Amino acid sequence: MCHYLRVTSVGVVGAGRAATLHAEAVRAARGATLAGVSALSPASPRAAALAGALDCPVLTVADLARVCDVAVIATPPASRVEVAAALAESRRLRAVLVESPAAITLGGVAELAAALPDHPIMAAANLLHAPVVRRMLDAVTVMEPHHLELRLGVPDPARGPNSGRAFGGGVTLDPGAGFWPVVTAAMGSAIESVAVPRADVVDGLDRAALIVLRSIAGRTARADLRWDARVAEAALEAADSAHVARVDIWPVPVAEIDGAPVGSPGDSSHPLAALGFVAQIERLVRVAHGEAHSWPDLDAASSALTVAAAAAMSARRGGPAVNVREVPRDQSPFGILRG
Repeated sequence: MCHYLRVTSVGVVGAGRAATLHAEAVRAARGATLAGVSALSPASPRAAALAGALDCPVLTVADLARVCDVAVIATPPASRVEVAAALAESRRLRAVLVESPAAITLGGVAELAAALPDHPIMAAANLLHAPVVRRMLDAVTVMEPHHLELRLGVPDPARGPNSGRAFGGGVTLDPGAGFWPVVTAAMGSAIESVAVPRADVVDGLDRAALIVLRSIAGRTARADLRWDARVAEAALEAADSAHVARVDIWPVPVAEIDGAPVGSPGDSSHPLAALGFVAQIERLVRVAHGEAHSWPDLDAASSALTVAAAAAMSARRGGPAVNVREVPRDQSPFGILRG
């Protein structure tokens, strides 16, 4: 049981959209207080703007590590090992949450874990903590789906010419990596192979892809992802001979089981609570105090990255299924597609 009269100090490293969401979630979470934000550069204007909006200080990573019980790493993926190594020097820090994707290669995920050997690490997967997503997944556990499909569209992130190297890949990685843990949970077992019968690849970035996943238990799922949507949209649907379960994710998750809405009005009373960000921070607090285990952990981050990398391999080969065991540890999805 978490004792919310105890206040846990949380710091956020990063100043982009993900960092903003996590910082706002900290302010809404029970038992947590936002101690400050940090960035790779102490003079970052974005960090200053975020701190001003949240009424908290801008700290160096070293200072943040000294004053915080837990930390959220939400910098670009390529810089996270450096941040983790700086946080590891803290004697106070008890747990860490790493934004998705945790790294751009499987080797990078292992380096991240090695940089924080004495700290529990949670992989960010806010949707696994979202109340109506949990209800939808609970419904799927008693089904035998012959249809399981993720449809995901977001506006072009337009990150610039070096985005492939900095972020590691296209739509199958961002925002795909945040959805693969939910799809895997709905499939009921680990993913064995990935096929991409259709892909739109520009300069090494997959801008759209149709993906077919197969689990080790033989269940299949489809995912239709694209970067050209006018507004963000995402939905996961499962069906068997007797039931249909569906959850629409944005702007606030709404689930239906056999056509009937599930959940309560309280599930969407706060957008970040409805999307699972607040519960994710509250679990991180419990992890810090030994009251919960790290879930999901970096294995889930590795699995999500593996799906994106296997999808890149399939797209480069023209669409055949690729066993996830073939994925190299030292190449990002972007690197695979660029050859």
